[in-house]
Amino acid sequence: MEFESVLRRRKTTRNYTDQRITDSDLEKIIRAAQAAPLAAGDDRTTHLTVVRSSGLLEEIRDACSLVSRKTGKKTDAFYGAQTVIFVSATDISDDHIEYSNAGCVIETMILQATALDLGSTYIWGCLRKLRANESVLKKLQLPEGYQVLSALAVGYPAQELSEHEITDKIETTIL
Repeated sequence: MEFESVLRRRKTTRNYTDQRITDSDLEKIIRAAQAAPLAAGDDRTTHLTVVRSSGLLEEIRDACSLVSRKTGKKTDAFYGAQTVIFVSATDISDDHIEYSNAGCVIETMILQATALDLGSTYIWGCLRKLRANESVLKKLQLPEGYQVLSALAVGYPAQELSEHEITDKIETTIL
């Protein structure tokens, strides 16, 4: 798929089928993560945890559930995705560059997922609940001293990805 097409098809997916992505597609997404730019080549402090176990995903969904402002009901912060990839780091620096590293890793995986016609969602806000839930967090088997910074929900979108117009939504100054 041409890169411009990937950019036009990339958008947040908020509804996934219950089908799990193939091992081959997961491998390609993980390979893409390995190509992400990390500040100062800091690959020693970044870790990926892939969760595909339905039981563990259910526990994580419960730990991270949000209450909808519109309906007042609990919502699935992972939108039904059957694969969630957590990006963790250790030795968090004073300038928190590790969060930028996590963002680069996730965006690179998102672009690969889009090229594979998979939906994806960058997960951030609900993770503070996960970090506060020691029993569920322990089940992620993070290496000693690592903490979850961000996550990626990925799967088959309930609605096929389609191209959209790229608009000028970010103000730009060229000097």
